[in-house]
Order: sequence, then structure tokens, then C-alpha cells
Amino acid sequence: MKLTGQAIPRTDGRLKVTGAATFSAEHAVPRVAHAVLVLGTIAKGRISVIDMARASGMRGVLAIMSHKNAPRLPREKPGGEEKPPPPKLNLLQDDEIKYNGQPIAVVVAETLEQAQDAARAIKVRYAPQPALLDFQQAKRKLRKPKEQPDRPMQTERGNVQAGLSQAAQRIDVLYTTPIENHNPLEPHATIAAWEGDHLTLYDATQYVSGVRKNCARALGIPPEKVRVVSP
Repeated sequence: MKLTGQAIPRTDGRLKVTGAATFSAEHAVPRVAHAVLVLGTIAKGRISVIDMARASGMRGVLAIMSHKNAPRLPREKPGGEEKPPPPKLNLLQDDEIKYNGQPIAVVVAETLEQAQDAARAIKVRYAPQPALLDFQQAKRKLRKPKEQPDRPMQTERGNVQAGLSQAAQRIDVLYTTPIENHNPLEPHATIAAWEGDHLTLYDATQYVSGVRKNCARALGIPPEKVRVVSP
């Protein structure tokens, strides 16, 4: 059967363009609260002060978590079978800022608008540290990948300048591209629903098995207790 060049309709195409598709934020789950992240605004450093007093007293606010009061996440899986979760998953555990836009607090409220208002009311002061932002400087701290016993690494680094000097033609041009803001059809959102010690996630993802694995790893629970729904 020849498929090349033929239009193949998406199985969910008609549902999406007619508004009938159920996105992750639209699943009917009772008594849903809304959470909004507060993001750090420096590239590297520590949080000196995070003032949540005003935000905590605002209308509809149910809880605010930061590194001061967030539950402690496991640093590694029991038994040492796996490495600790990566830094982007091990959030709200200390006052260290590792990257710009790092979540440093989360506000939970009765409505999305109330959570957004309270998140804006949180005041943060930082102790900035020099960030490594230059590729040439970063090259001095290169990390060598761990070699697998059954797959030895084969690497070879050539001499770029020598190659350019021997080239028949050379083109020296600087290309720049503007910052683009993508416009996804489905907004980024997740609904988390606990039933006892089992967690169901309605998530906007193309990698349901990866979300399940990483979430279970970050929370320190067995993967079979996490279900990810992304129709």
C-alpha cells in the first residue's frame, strides 16, 4: 500500500478542530483546587527571603509551599537501585537556585485566578552568584560520559582551524534567529488525583510512560501506583 504523498487524517483531528476533544485540564474530577508556580528570576544563587505572609491570607488560598515547608522528597530510590531524581524534579527541597525560571514555590487556591493573584503577592529576595553562561568557559568543565562495558566509546576530535585553512572555499557568516513563542493547541496543564496511595495524572504529554516513571521516582512510590492519562 502506497502512503507517500497521501493525506492521512489524524484520528483526533475532527475532535480537536470542533472543540470536542478533552484536554488534560478539562477532565471532570470532583473538588479540584488550582496550583500556580512561582518561578525564580535569577540564573544562580540562593533564596535569602521568601515572604508568603500576605499571599497566605488572600481569599481562596488553601496552601503555599516553598523549600521551607514542602514535603521532603526522596534523594534516591530505596535500596539504591537508581540515582536520585534530576534537579528539575527534585523541587522545593532547598534554597539553591540552579537555573532561571526554576519553580521556588507553589500556591494552591480554590480558583485559578485566586492562585495567580496570591503567587504575584509572594516577595522574594536573592543572594545571586556568578552563573556560567559562556560556552567557551563551560568547555573547561566538560563531563565525560560514562562508558558502557558492552559499548566502548569511539570519539575523535579533529582540528577545525587546520581544516578551514586547507579548504578550497570558506564562508564566514553570522546567522541569527528571532525568539519564537510557540502556540500549542493544548495549554500546558496537569490534574493530579489521589485515591488512597494511588495517583492518577491527566497530563498534556506525548510520553505517558516517561511521566509515570519520573513521577514515581520523584515521589518515591512504585510506578504501578501511578496512572497517566493523555488521550
